[in-house]
This record gives sequence, C-alpha cells and structure tokens, in this order.
Amino acid sequence: MNVPTPVTPQPGQPGKRAAVFAYALDAACFAFFALSLCVPSGYSYGSTALALLTLAGSIAARPKDPARRETLVLLGLMLVLGLLWSLSFDRWFSAAGWGYGAKYALAALCLWYLSKTGIRLRAIVWGLALGSVGALAIAAYQAGVLKMPRVSGFTNAIQYGGIAMYLGFATLSLALLGRWSKSQTIALGLMGTCGIYASFLSDSRGSWVVIPLLIAAIWLMAWLNGYKRLASMTAAAMLMLGLIVAIPAYQKLEQRSAEASREVSQYLQDPQKYAVTSVGQRLEQWRLAIHLIEQRPFSGWGLAGYPAAKQQMVDQGLAHPSVMEYGHAHNEILDMWVKRGLPGLILLLAFYAVPAAIFWPTQRRLACADAAQRSRLLALRAAATLLPLAYFGFGWTQVFFAHNSGNMFYIFSLAVLWGGICRLETRSAITKTQS
Repeated sequence: MNVPTPVTPQPGQPGKRAAVFAYALDAACFAFFALSLCVPSGYSYGSTALALLTLAGSIAARPKDPARRETLVLLGLMLVLGLLWSLSFDRWFSAAGWGYGAKYALAALCLWYLSKTGIRLRAIVWGLALGSVGALAIAAYQAGVLKMPRVSGFTNAIQYGGIAMYLGFATLSLALLGRWSKSQTIALGLMGTCGIYASFLSDSRGSWVVIPLLIAAIWLMAWLNGYKRLASMTAAAMLMLGLIVAIPAYQKLEQRSAEASREVSQYLQDPQKYAVTSVGQRLEQWRLAIHLIEQRPFSGWGLAGYPAAKQQMVDQGLAHPSVMEYGHAHNEILDMWVKRGLPGLILLLAFYAVPAAIFWPTQRRLACADAAQRSRLLALRAAATLLPLAYFGFGWTQVFFAHNSGNMFYIFSLAVLWGGICRLETRSAITKTQS
C-alpha cells in the first residue's frame, strides 16, 4: 500500500511536531472504527480523541486554506441537524436535547479540520477492517462462551447488527475495488466477511434487508465509472462471500424469516392480540404514527406531545398498550415526521441524500486522482457512500438516531471518511502539479 507523506507543517511549527500530530489524528480515526463495537462505548474513545486533537489543532495552527464547497455543505447540514435534535418542538426552551447538539457541533468541527489536514487512507482501511473483526470477536464470545441466544455487543442487538453490517460491507468494498496486492485483498475480504457474519449472529433482520441495496450500489458505482469487468467480478465475489457467510447461519436465517412472515400474518388477522410480537409491535407503531401524522403533517406532535397522543389513543382503545413501551415509532422516517413535522422529515432525508451525493464516485471526481490512486479513491468513495445508504435502510425498521451509538457512529464516520477523501484528492492534485 502506498503511504502518503506527512501533512506539510504550518509556518513556525516544527516539522517533527506536525508529523507526530498528524499521526495522532490518524491513530484517533483508526481507533474510532477499530474499537467501535468490541469494547463498551467503543466509538466514544476515537471520537473523543479526535475532538480533542481537533480543538488543539484549531487553536495552535488553524489551517488557512479555504474550505471546499462540499465541506461547507456537510458542515452546515450537520449543524442544522444538531440543532434539530436539540429542539423538542413543543418545549422550545428545553435543554434536554442539547447534548446531541454539542456532539454534532464537535463532529462538524472535526469534519472541517480533517478536510484541511486529511487522514491517511491506511488508517481508515485497516480501522474499518479491524472494527469488522472486533465485531465478530465479541459476537463469538457472547454466542460461544456466554451462550447468549442473540448477541448484542455492548449496545442493543439492532444497533450492533447494523453497525457491524456497515463495517463488513465497507471493508469488502475497499477490498474489491481498491486493487491492492493479492494478500491485502484476501485479508481485507476475509475481515469484511467477519462484520457481516457478526450481524447475522445478532439476529437483526433490519440489517439483513439492506444487503441487496449495498451490493447493487457497489456494482453500480464500479460500472458507471468504467470498471465494468471489476463490477461484475465484485458482484460475483460478494454473492459468493454472502453464501459462505449465510450457509453456517442458514438455519437461523430461515427461522427468523419464517417467524417474521408468521407475525405479519397474525397481526393482520388480529392486531390487538398480536401487537406484542416483534413484527406486530412495529406494524402497530407504524399504523399509529401514520394516523397521528395525518392530523398534524406539517408541525408534528413534538417530543412530549407524541407519547401523550399515543397514550390518549390507548385510553380510547384505538391502540394496543404495548406501543407505550417505546418512545419512537420503530421507523426513522415516520418517527421524525410525527415528532418534528414536515421540516424535520425534509432535513432527515437530506441527511441521507446529501452525503451520499457528495461521496458518490463519478468519473469527474475520480479524475482528481492520478491514475495510480484512482482505484483507491473509487474504493474509499464507495465505502463512504455506503454509510448513508446503509443508515437509510436500517431506518425502515429501527430509529437509529434515537440511540447515542447511531448518532456518534454516523456523524464521526462522515468526518473521518471525508477527511480521507480530501487528503487522497489533494495529494493527487499536488503530484499532478509537480509532474
């Protein structure tokens, strides 16, 4: 793997100190992915180190170069979403959600700073890969030693399964599109498979349904950029790896799929009786959320108004009491719409679509890299694009942003991945200029 040279020191800053600081940033980003699931609050260690280093770097030697237009768009979107999560929409001066706002502000600062300094590609690649392996390690321990029927790492099983699935597919996309050496490709492929298998062990059906979407996206990104042979090989390799992973878990997959089908049928026959099942609970929450959205489509009900409206419907016998067990609608889009109205829904959809549009590899964007680095840039942009696509898919059966793990992993991943893309493109542009 080609190793980029250290970031150029700022004027008046000793070269050795600047190089050490750059490697510290790389280490923080590596730790963010590598520790995300295998230790309690693993995503917090790397993100905290990254935030502290960014604050120190911004004070000591603030980068002078103007920010890219895409950076400003991502920065603005992140700050607006942080403000959105902080407001209750029915108690405007409540400080209950300002913790989320502070985290989004720090992530936005990290995104801005990393877009200037950059992150080495190897820190991202091997951080994702080891994060995928770490997910399987804790899953194997919980399933094999603790005999847990459903592994969950150190968060809930749904959050764990979704993040593990992303780590696995991001690593696989890097392995198959990056044109590494044969040994590196095999190693990354096997490590990516670990994350996917860990997700299967979590029994999180909501993460399994995004697999066709992610495979199709990887194939399309390669195909549209002229890598048609590579696209076909990638799709075939992913299907083969999928079979390898699925075969050991086939019995569990079949059991969970049959269980979901049965619960849907039962709920449709008798909603009041079967609203307590896993799928029935989701269907009941969705039905109730849609009913409330029809009453207040623009303004929403607010964080306090939503549970109060649910309780009223339960008291009237219009909803099953089990809906009060959860503070969200078990669907990201419906939950945002029913609580924060149409403006919140538009911002949420933008939080998926805008990063995906900025990260998506196009021939013009890949031309920013020299020929030797073009496949690496394709692989990195592909891995980054999978993040909002995966979250969009996860959100159909789970409110990922209702959990700290879902917020922290998403916003700091955006910052790290964009920092890696900016560095790769910037250094390629410098190489072109010098040649």
